[in-house]
Amino acid sequence: IVIMLFITNCANLDFVYESNKQIFIELKNNTSLIIIGDEADKVNAYILSFLESTNNKNPNYQLSINSKITEEAQVIEKDAIASKFSIEYHIGYSLYNINKKCKILEAEIVTKDSYDSKSAGYSFGTDLSKNETKRKLMSKNIDQFISYINRYGDLNNCNSEN
Repeated sequence: IVIMLFITNCANLDFVYESNKQIFIELKNNTSLIIIGDEADKVNAYILSFLESTNNKNPNYQLSINSKITEEAQVIEKDAIASKFSIEYHIGYSLYNINKKCKILEAEIVTKDSYDSKSAGYSFGTDLSKNETKRKLMSKNIDQFISYINRYGDLNNCNSEN
C-alpha cells in the first residue's frame, strides 16, 4: 500500500527548470560569434565546444560576448603582501536574430571566486591557482548562459527592434 501511494503521488511530478533543448540545437552551426574582452580566445574555444562550428556562411543568429576580469587583493598581511585574491568574471551576452534584425536576449552574468597565494615571492603554485580559478569561473559563467538559453521560450521572439 505504501509503495502504491508513493507511485500515485509522484506520478505528476514536474521539474521546475525544464529545459528546451530544441532552442540550443537551433543555435548549433547556425550562429556567428563576436567575442571581445579579456581572454577572448579562451572564451571562444569554450563556447565553440557547445556551438560546434561558426563556419555557416548564412547564419540566422549572432552571439556577441564581452568578457571582463577583475582581480583584487582580499587579505593583505602585516608585511603588505597579499595572501588572498578574488577574481570576478563579468561576461555580457547579446543574441541577435540576423534575419529579423532584432535582439532576442541580453544577459550579463557575474561569477566570483578567490584563491590563496602560495608564497610571498614568485610562486608557480600561485600562478597555477590563479589560472585554474579563472578557467573555472569562465566555464561556470558560460555554462550558466547555456542553461539560460535552454530555458528561454522562443528564438523568434524579439525584445527590441534595431
